[in-house]
Amino acid sequence: MKDNARKDDRPGNVTPFLGMAFIALLAHIASTELHESIHLIVGRLVGLPSHFLSLTSVGVTPSVAATTSPSALAWMNGVAPLATMLIGIVSLIAMPALRAKAPAAVADFVAWWAIFGVPYIGLQTMTAPLQINLRGNGSDFAAVLGGYFGLSLAARMAIALAGLVIYMASGFWLGPAVAQRTGTAPLRLTLRERLRGLAAWRLVAVSLLGLLLIGMTLRYIILLVHASPHGMLLLFREPFVWFGMLTLLVRWRSPGARDVLSHWILPGVLASAVLIAIGWLNNDDFLFDGIIYVLPLIATGWIQTTRKVGS
Repeated sequence: MKDNARKDDRPGNVTPFLGMAFIALLAHIASTELHESIHLIVGRLVGLPSHFLSLTSVGVTPSVAATTSPSALAWMNGVAPLATMLIGIVSLIAMPALRAKAPAAVADFVAWWAIFGVPYIGLQTMTAPLQINLRGNGSDFAAVLGGYFGLSLAARMAIALAGLVIYMASGFWLGPAVAQRTGTAPLRLTLRERLRGLAAWRLVAVSLLGLLLIGMTLRYIILLVHASPHGMLLLFREPFVWFGMLTLLVRWRSPGARDVLSHWILPGVLASAVLIAIGWLNNDDFLFDGIIYVLPLIATGWIQTTRKVGS
């Protein structure tokens, strides 16, 4: 019976480490270039001479942006992020069926689209208060919400705060993306069971980080009230504090969390390192992508922890 139990707990059809890292890298690049291609196509459909400005941006020249219809620019900037969000949600919803029928590599590729697309909802929303660049070389939501709809900086900062919450919560929704073919559904832990037995130093560190996070949020709200652009730097620091807290709370040697770490987070980190190198060499958004997109999987590891926890 014990041998059978161990067999059932092992994930089936698991892509090897380097293969998974390659799939993660390929999926992210494909997702990004599809996003930019949608910018390109929509821009052309509304009569703009849109073209690739870099690997991670599509837009028009400054002179075209200064003389063209604001609605055309809004279409060019606004459709692609909504499409990326929709693809992420659809990929997540489709995962149970893909895990049951599709080859592992195909399912893993779509899973990475969900892992990128769902947190992207929060990340794109967080960029709403950034500088407004209508030509396509900046934040899409800033261009649409600020440049077209004319929302104030304070209003866009409030929207960005909602985006922060969505981004930090996104990892809790990615369970279907990382679920493996174990043949049995893992038993979930209650909050009390997750915290029981954790080392005191971890709980103290988490508490201190939690207080820091609360302080940063209150500070951001004060800056929001005064419509200060300095709040944006503070906002983008908060996820690192949040995921630092979760890193301390996860029992990484437990089933479930261990699978997320070995099959998803570590290959994702390797893929991210390549993205960072590409972004650094080309001075494009791949640098930022490599830093930010794997973080939600820490929360996924926390919720995937089963009752069979280690110390």
